[in-house]
Amino acid sequence: MNIILQVAYSGRSVACPLRFNNKSCHQRKMFTCVIVSVFTLLVVPIANASPDGAPTQACGSMTPQHGEVPQTSTSPFQTEIPVGAYVLMDDPVQLELRASAGTTFKGFLIMAFDKDDDTRPIGTFKEPVDGQLLNCTDGFMNAVTHTNNTEKSLVKIEWQPPLYYMGTAVFRTTFVQNAKTYWVKTESIGVSFVMEIPSSASQSITTWTGLIIALLLAVLIQ
Repeated sequence: MNIILQVAYSGRSVACPLRFNNKSCHQRKMFTCVIVSVFTLLVVPIANASPDGAPTQACGSMTPQHGEVPQTSTSPFQTEIPVGAYVLMDDPVQLELRASAGTTFKGFLIMAFDKDDDTRPIGTFKEPVDGQLLNCTDGFMNAVTHTNNTEKSLVKIEWQPPLYYMGTAVFRTTFVQNAKTYWVKTESIGVSFVMEIPSSASQSITTWTGLIIALLLAVLIQ
């Protein structure tokens, strides 16, 4: 007599054929089948590499739960800030997660930190079209991750600083190229929140004015 044993896990099932004789079952075959089934079910989630986004368990280390070692080479992916290094207080910041030419990433996890305090993320994100919000480290909407593992070359995200924030923020992003290849906490340039955007042109004029005044005073003194 043949019996099919169905082992279910996370919506999947594996069929294990068991053969019985009239009085006993082949226990060794049953044991082998169960071991193979469990191994298969454990390996499948790893191979999928969190296709629906990073879990909240990854918030602390920002490391994917893949069981692989992160890359130490320069990341081919960057977190860019088109507006530059200065933003008016309370203004939102537009971010772009970009891949270098010829490369793509499948997953990401991004958070903002004050440059002098990397213990907890700050600010809140607006949910992007191709991402989802996470609540990390007792915060609220302070991280964004992917919603699928399709290949990406550009993801646009908007971040809102804390109210009246006047510090310098940095954005750290973990980029996942595949289940075995990822870069952890790649860092953006620092973004300083100010009451008035510094003008390089006005600074140059002030410098030249100061020099002219100094020369005139020197001539008068002589």
